[in-house]
Amino acid sequence: ARDRSERAFGMGFVRLMNADGTTLQDGKHNLIVYKGDNKKMEDAKSYLTLPCTKMEMEEKEAPSGKNLHPLANFTPTKDSTKDSFQIATVICSTKLTQNVDLLGLLNWRSNSHNIAHNLRKLMEVEGGEIVKFLPDTLDALFNIMMEMSENETYDFLVFDALVFIISLIGDIKFQHFNAVLETYIYKHFSATLAY
Repeated sequence: ARDRSERAFGMGFVRLMNADGTTLQDGKHNLIVYKGDNKKMEDAKSYLTLPCTKMEMEEKEAPSGKNLHPLANFTPTKDSTKDSFQIATVICSTKLTQNVDLLGLLNWRSNSHNIAHNLRKLMEVEGGEIVKFLPDTLDALFNIMMEMSENETYDFLVFDALVFIISLIGDIKFQHFNAVLETYIYKHFSATLAY
């Protein structure tokens, strides 16, 4: 805005949230650099429907090679998007996860038909991701046990998940999370039915 002679020559963006509710995966991402009208570049509505990465563009490209996003503002054809910009991301969050199975368990009420699947899948989730969400994961497990008490299938799956989590924290790699577990037990645990 200060220097009118400086003009944006291209624009790239990345979505931090995926359609399934998980966050952008850690790692390198090749962003497409779009060229177009400066004013349009400032309006998010004009580009948020476009693919943001090279990989996304290749997935959305029609077999005929025709453009799937015929917008006047930006023209994402092979020629106009041959430039790319690489970024590396690392998400640091205790509320947003990159793992769809853990997310399914944490949001079990809105996806109750997948509870058994998500409980089984929890034991395949990388330990570092589970310990970041330890209190929330334990809350979810105990709430499932209490609110779904009529279904014994969940009792055994929740029990297996609890044993898995406790043994995970017993691992030397995650032993510093013992304090988090103890705090949860003494200050936050309130599942009287599960007790």
